[in-house]
Amino acid sequence: MENIIWTNDTGQIDAIIEDWRQDALALAAAMAENPRGTVDETEYGTGLILEKAWEAVVDEYEIPTPRRLSDAIRSIDASDTRIRAEADDLNAEYRMDERMNLSGLGLDHPVIILGKAGLWDGTRTIASIVAFDNIGDIIADSPWNGMEYETWGIDEHDDLRYSGVHHDGVNTCTFRELKDAPRADRTIGQDDMRRLLRASRPLGPRIRKA
Repeated sequence: MENIIWTNDTGQIDAIIEDWRQDALALAAAMAENPRGTVDETEYGTGLILEKAWEAVVDEYEIPTPRRLSDAIRSIDASDTRIRAEADDLNAEYRMDERMNLSGLGLDHPVIILGKAGLWDGTRTIASIVAFDNIGDIIADSPWNGMEYETWGIDEHDDLRYSGVHHDGVNTCTFRELKDAPRADRTIGQDDMRRLLRASRPLGPRIRKA
């Protein structure tokens, strides 16, 4: 994907934790002088790292100097369950923020969803027509359940695209708006992918301008 809207993959969570780590390093001197006051004035993720660094130093019966606290901050394991859970929560908030940003992009016609599931016994292709009020509503929920990592973005064809990774493979969905409202006497076969593509337009251009 050329333009990622939101993802919860390992790289994204690691980046959030690294930002917290850098913020904590900048506060090492303040932490050594006033630990409680420093933690109380930071965001929770940064404060959590500062607290863990402080505990590590105190447990070793060392004087909590800025240098020693900095060393402890650098040595904190990014795979710590509590830290990663907090990073996941913050990233979920990022998704809600992005949904709100895109909620102003109303949809006049239903959306075609073209999906492909990578299963242990091969692939499965699906096509559905769903009515959404706006583009933000599309990314509010995951089209597939049980994914380990998910990514929403704009691909090289300007399509809004979802990708979900699971233990059997990768599931994808492409979302395109119908050019016209479907009529009762005009049924689009879900197995006719080329016709679906001709009858729809990509959502990427509108999202890029948002």
